[in-house]
Formats: sequence, structure tokens, C-alpha cells
Amino acid sequence: MTTNDAITLHTGLPVPPGLVTKIATWPRADDVTPDWLATLPDAIEALSDRWQIALEPLVHESMITLVLPGRSEKLGPVIVKASPLRDEFRSEATALALAAAPNVARLYDVDFDHGVMVMERIVPGTQLRQVPLPDDDATRLAAAQVMTMWRPVDDPDGLHPLRRWMRDLFNWTPRPGLIPTDLIRHAQDSGTSLLETSPEPRLLHGDFQHHNLLQRANGDWAIIDPKGLLGDPGFDIAAWMYNPPDVTARADYRALSARRIAIWSDVTGLDRDRLTAWAFTGAVLSACWSASDLGVADAEWLRHTVRAAQELRRLLA
Repeated sequence: MTTNDAITLHTGLPVPPGLVTKIATWPRADDVTPDWLATLPDAIEALSDRWQIALEPLVHESMITLVLPGRSEKLGPVIVKASPLRDEFRSEATALALAAAPNVARLYDVDFDHGVMVMERIVPGTQLRQVPLPDDDATRLAAAQVMTMWRPVDDPDGLHPLRRWMRDLFNWTPRPGLIPTDLIRHAQDSGTSLLETSPEPRLLHGDFQHHNLLQRANGDWAIIDPKGLLGDPGFDIAAWMYNPPDVTARADYRALSARRIAIWSDVTGLDRDRLTAWAFTGAVLSACWSASDLGVADAEWLRHTVRAAQELRRLLA
């Protein structure tokens, strides 16, 4: 299949050409489910028939994921979500199943062979970042929500071990023009120490921030889009610390970060120094990801995460 091939769903909606191009040119071909694009329309149609889902005439594209809102006669409002990235799709579905609770979006059905799932659509689905809460209150709420996911896991199959998730940090080829070498070395040392002294591994979200906590119509909150990691719960503070995207531009970012860490520690009972170290290490890891996929948007995010890391390093004990 080439980037010129058009893919149309059973409803007549086209798969966004940008997504087709991304899959055709994905740099790590082994990550992608074989023939995913070719089998996608039939897989989505089969799940839609099974659950009597009427898809809306909308296609939401997120990086390399297809998100289709709809309504099921059996389930109510749903999202049909599809991803060609085999391991990431499996880990998300596994995490949703393991974390099942009122404050986690429900997983209704999953087709692992074709990378398609049916999950609850949170209505109205207002993101936390869109709710006018003081940052301290938002942080307290978020910490209380995400810690409910941190469960022991009897069978880790399908989840990403945290050490493997961090491999881009540990395997970083020095590029001082992108990320200062001393920042990388410090984060590598910090990450190694944190992993070696981690408590019993737990289920983690892996990308917990203001976009991934949605409000229901009754005011309750629901977690979405877990990465499905297994490791030290302290890691889950990382994405929170450099989100929302404009937070590092604040003149008081360092003071804000210190308050966030203190609140997170108070709510979860996790050690404040370890949380600070995870926040710093996670910011550098995110910078490594941005630098590896450098584009216009990634260049801006790289500057953002490097600044976060530099400020967070000043808070280290």
C-alpha cells in the first residue's frame, strides 16, 4: 500500500491521508500491525455491526491513531479507536481492562488482531485543562484520580515495563545542540537510581496530564488514554509537571512545580524527593522523544520540555 492509496470506511468516511502517510513512512516498521490499513475498514464495520454503532461523520486523528465517535444501541455513546502500533494498542487496552473503575473510561470490546477497540465515550468529556480550577486544586484532584490506577499486576503480559519505556533516554546519542549533554547524563543517572530503588511495580497510566482527565455530565471524572506501563508510581507525576503546554512559560514555573510536587506527595503519600527526581527525569525523557521525531511542533515541544527539566533540576535535593 502506498501513500497515494485512499482508504474509506464502511460509512463512506475517508481515513485521513495524513494518517495513511504516517503509517506508510513509519520509521520502525516492526511496530506496525501487518496490513493494518487494508483490514481496518472491515474490522471497524464488524465491531460496529456487533454493537449496533452508528458512527458520526467525524474522524479525529491523533498522531497515529484514528478516533471515531458514535452511538451504540446497546452501549450508548462510544468511541471506536484504532491504532496500527501493535504494542502500544495492546498496552492501552490491557491497562483499561486492569484499571476498570467508575473513574476510568470503560473498555467494551477489543480486536487485538486488527488494532481496534470500542470504549466508552465520556460525555460531555470536558478536559481538566478547560475547567477553571486553580492549579493547586487541579493538581490535588488529578493526583487523587490517577493513584486509583496504581494496582499490583499478577500478569504483566501486554504492559510496558518502565525501564523499557525509558530506553530512548538511556540509549541517547549525544546531540548537544538539541539537549544539553549534562542534562542527559544527570537524567540517566537519576533514572538508573530510581529504577534500582523502585518499590513493587504497579500499573501506571504513563501519560497522565490535563488532556487525559475528562469530566462527565454529572461532574465526576474519568481517566482516558493510558499508555499501560508497569513500574514505580512516582513516574506518573512526570507528564503532569510539563503540562498544559504553556506552563513552562510562566515566570513562576519553578515555584509552581514545587507546589505541585508537594501536593502530589500529600495526596499519594509518595516521597517528595523521589517525585521531584521522577519529574526531572521524565521531562528529559520527553525531550528525547521530541528530539528523535523533530519537526516544527516537536521543536517547540523540545524547547518546552528542556526548560521544564532545567527548572525541575534546581528543585532536586
